[in-house]
Formats: sequence, C-alpha cells, structure tokens
Amino acid sequence: MIYLLLILFPISMAASCFVLRKQTALVIVIAVGVVLTEAVLVMRLPLDQPVRLLGVTLTLNALTQLFMLLFLGVGALAFLASWQLPHGENFVPVSLLILALTCTILLLQDPFIISLLLIGAGMAAVLAIVDLPTGAGMLVGTRVLATALKYLVLMVIAGVLIYLGFVLADIYRPGELPGRVPLARFILALLSAGFALRLALIPFHTWLPDMVEDAAPLVSALVIAVINITSLLVLMLSFQRFPTLLVENPSGLVFLRIGGISTSIVGALMALHQTNMRRFLAYLLIYDMGIVFYGLVSMSMAGLTGAIFEALNLTLAVVLIFISYALLERPDGRTPGVVRRDLLRRWPVAGLGFLGGGLILLGLPPFNGFISKMLVYQASAHHSWVELLALLLATALAGLALARLARDRLLGPDDELPTAVPVMLGVSEFERLTPRRLEPEPRGAALLTVFLMAVCLGIGLYPQPVLEIIGEVVSGLTFIRAL
Repeated sequence: MIYLLLILFPISMAASCFVLRKQTALVIVIAVGVVLTEAVLVMRLPLDQPVRLLGVTLTLNALTQLFMLLFLGVGALAFLASWQLPHGENFVPVSLLILALTCTILLLQDPFIISLLLIGAGMAAVLAIVDLPTGAGMLVGTRVLATALKYLVLMVIAGVLIYLGFVLADIYRPGELPGRVPLARFILALLSAGFALRLALIPFHTWLPDMVEDAAPLVSALVIAVINITSLLVLMLSFQRFPTLLVENPSGLVFLRIGGISTSIVGALMALHQTNMRRFLAYLLIYDMGIVFYGLVSMSMAGLTGAIFEALNLTLAVVLIFISYALLERPDGRTPGVVRRDLLRRWPVAGLGFLGGGLILLGLPPFNGFISKMLVYQASAHHSWVELLALLLATALAGLALARLARDRLLGPDDELPTAVPVMLGVSEFERLTPRRLEPEPRGAALLTVFLMAVCLGIGLYPQPVLEIIGEVVSGLTFIRAL
C-alpha cells in the first residue's frame, strides 16, 4: 500500500496543483507538503524486500533510498526558491510529475518499463521548458521551441536505443554465434549511446547548452539534478542486471573510459572559451558528468564509489549554482542591457554560491566534491597514469575556465561607482537628484543559498556516513565481483 501511495500521491497532487496553478503561494505550500510526505513514506519503506504490484516487482535499497530522499529535497528547495525566482505557470505541477516518475523508476526492477518512464520524464521536462509565467503577454519564443523540440527528439531516440538494448540483452545467451561480431559488444554500444544522449556526454551533448541558455534556471536544475542523475543510476542498475555485457567486452570498457575522459577535456575546453554565463555552466556540468561516467565504467570499487558520491555532489551543486545564477540574473536597478562585471559585489550571497558550486564541481577542499574526485582519480591511476593525467588536465582546464569567468563577471570593478556631483550656482539641495537605491538581495532565496552551501561544506568535512552507505551498496554489486 505504501508503494502505491508513494507513486500515485504526487501524481494526483500534481493534477490538483495544475487546477490551482494561478494561486502561486498556495500551490508552493501544497507542493512542499507533498514532497515532505513522500520523504516520510520513503523512510517507512523496508529495504531489500521485493514486492509484487500489478505484475511488476518493486524494491528499495539503501542507495535508491538515499537518492530518492535527495531528489525530494531538491524538489522542496526548488519549490521554495520559486517563491522569489522566476518560473513558469506550470512549474510546480510538472515538477511533481517528474518527481513521481523518477521515484517510480528507482523502485522498479523491470528495465523495459523503466525505459518507457524515462521517455515520459523527458516529455514532462519539455512542458517545463516551454512554460511561461502567469499572465505573460507573449508567446513562447522560437529559440525555446527549437530547444524543447531538440530535447524531445533526442530523449525519444535515447529511449528507443535503451529499450532495444534491454530487449537484446534479455534474450542474449553467451557463446552463441561463434566467429561473428559478439552480440554483447553491439548491446553495450546501444546502451552506451542511449545513456550518453540522456547524460549529455560528448558528442551527444548539444541539447544541454541550448536548454541551459533558453530554459528557466529552476527548470534546468530540475532536469539535470533529477532526470539526468536518475538516468545514471539506471545505467548502473543495468550493469547489475546484465553483467555479461561487461565480462565479455573488456575492450568496450576501455572505449567507454576514453569517452568519459574525452567528455571531461572537451567540456572544460568549451567552458574556457565561453563568454555566455549560461553556456559556461552547461559545459562545466558536461565536464563533471564525464568524470562521473568515467568512474562508473572504471569497474573498480574506488571508481564506482567515487562516481556515485560525485553524482550526489553534482546534484547538490547543480541546485546551488542555478539558484545562485537566478539571483545574479535579477534586475538590480541599474541601466539594463549592460554586461555587469561586479556581480559578486552587487549580489554577495549569490556570487559566493555560484563560486562555491563551481568549486564543488572542481573537487577542491573543503567542499564535498573533494573526496569523490579523489576516489575517481585513484581508480584512473589503477588503470593507467595516462588516464589520471588526462583527468587532471581536464580539471585544470575547468578550474582555469572558472577563474576566467570570475575575473570577467564576478570580481570586476563597479560599473557605476558613485561620483560627487558639485552643487551648481542657483540650484538648491531640494532640486538635486535623489541617489538611486538598489534593491537588496532577496532574503528567502539568499537563505536557501546559504543553507545549500552549509550542507555541501558539512558533507565535505564529514563524508563518512554517506561513504558508508555507498560503499555497502557497491560491495554487493555482482558486476564488480565478476570483473
């Protein structure tokens, strides 16, 4: 009964929020209550006890429970941030639908239904991308429509490739068709291409920079932090279900590791050449996703533990960065249409949150990305020092890109320093222009930013509880022991 309530309750409340969508404050309160209720239900579910529901098997382990609670926390933070940050009219109901789909995906054991639900989550994300604020007096722009259409097409293609890979993997028997191209290699290629599209790995990354540039920041945070990380967990569970694909294809694993390294290096290089802050964010995230993917396909205890931990850190960093960036984009009372170079001085909390999120992605201490990056580097050193140096090069380039952006947009001089205006003869004090008062930083969103920074610092300083949960799950994975 709890499983059924966990799946259907947010869907029904998403429909209610859609009906009440014009009453923004009420809808946000309802949505926060829904995700908190879902978190209580997740905590009450027994671990590692499969249940049959409507002909399918549902189960919950420690890792999926951790990420489900994380996604629900991300949803709650996004809803609270939407109180003061721009968002579409249907952001809350669509977000509840996405959270319901991702929770269902993490509970299911049937890969075929999972692949279909991943397509459904992508379609729901399209609704959020093309959404407009309540009372908007304009139509959706052609750029936004093109971005949404590209995302939809690529997610459908990814779903079809993943579904075909699951079908072939289910009927595959080792040792058949001797002397021909191994079917395991073809199946792994299908799954890799499908998940590379979902995770925005190079060269399948084109949808991510466009989405980050054209969609609202909260929508980008939801898609990347929830849907993409869910896809990563599904890939890991697919390796657990079909370990033969890895055992019989060692050369394919080498190719996948090279793909992860290439994604990190090219993503960092592209970030280094960006002047648009939104596209810079997209390529910095692509760099980090390449490192997560490398850790996953390294097929070692250290690498897989680091990849899962880095995926958790990436989720928190994405929410922190996009909330901070949405604050940095707010009109600040100064002349519009001018590129600002003193954003840290104008919005200090948001600027520090943006820089802190970037440092998390780089893996610098004392933030939570440090331990996870060290584990991935340890796994790369076990394979080859060349791979380790390549990952370190990617991190150095990404760090240089972040430093360049901070210099150009955050730490620059004030563009409109106050100047002393002399009193002209015949002009009284009452006739002088009143000094302009710039709006202060929104207190609620600033508190959310500080809270996220504190959480990331807390995990970075005391990562042991999270590492114990991840390590226990990784040690039980069959495909790790089989290789």
